[in-house]
Amino acid sequence: MEIQKAVLTITEAVAFTGLSKSYIYKLIHLRKIPCYKPLGGRVFFKQIELEEFLFKNRQAADYEAKQPQGAA
Repeated sequence: MEIQKAVLTITEAVAFTGLSKSYIYKLIHLRKIPCYKPLGGRVFFKQIELEEFLFKNRQAADYEAKQPQGAA
């Protein structure tokens, strides 16, 4: 399922990220994922912020390791 909206509901965020609803709620509670709660009710997410969340803490692949100094 491809989501094309800028603002997502919790259900759309689940589909977009592949994370479970309960895990997203846990991340919200722990303040690990950015979200918006207008009037303290429903939860909304910006798609761009979810993408940034998913792609943070990148791990380099073995082939990207820097070669030692002086190696040709």
